[in-house]
Amino acid sequence: MKAPWHEKILLLRLYEDRSADAFGQLYDIYVQPVYRFILFKVRTSNVAEDLTAEVFLKTWEYIQRRERKIDNFRAFIYRLARNSVVDHYRKSVQADVVKSQEELAFIAESPELSIASIVEKNSDLATIENALRLLKDEYREVLILRYIEDYPVADVAKIMDKSRGAIRVTLHRALQALRQEVHAPENLNK
Repeated sequence: MKAPWHEKILLLRLYEDRSADAFGQLYDIYVQPVYRFILFKVRTSNVAEDLTAEVFLKTWEYIQRRERKIDNFRAFIYRLARNSVVDHYRKSVQADVVKSQEELAFIAESPELSIASIVEKNSDLATIENALRLLKDEYREVLILRYIEDYPVADVAKIMDKSRGAIRVTLHRALQALRQEVHAPENLNK
C-alpha cells in the first residue's frame, strides 16, 4: 500500500525543512494506531502511552540526525513500536499484567451500539483477547496488524520484515491457532 499523497508531502517537508509542523501532522495520523498496537502487546495503558511517546521521540531524533530517509513512514514507525515493546519486556518482569475492563471498552466502544450489544461485544472481545494472549507473539502480532489495524499483507510484511508469502502462511497458522484457543473447552465455559 502506497502512502497517500498528503503523507508524502509531509515527509518531504519533514526532510527538506525539518518541519515540526509536518512531524506533528504525521504524529496526529499515527498516534492512535501505534498506541492501539502497543496496548495490545503490553496490556496496560500507562506503559502503552509511555512506549508510544518513546516511539515518536525516537522517530523525531532519527530524522533530526539526518540519517537515511524513511521510505515508508508507516512501516518504520510500526517496526520502531515493535522494537520498543521487545525492549520493554526485556527490561520488565511484569509481562502478565491484565488490561482493565475500561481499556477493553475503549477499544470496543462505539456510539452507535446499544448497551446489550456493547456487553456482548465486550464479552466476545474479552474471549478473543484471552485467546490472543495464549498465542505465540508472532501470531498475535500478525493478527493485530492485519485484522485490528487493518493493514494489507504487503505492509504487514514490511513491518515484520518478512516476505508476503511468509506473512500469508503465518496469518493462516495464526488464525488456526486462534480458532483452537477460542473453541478450547476451558474457554467455552467462560
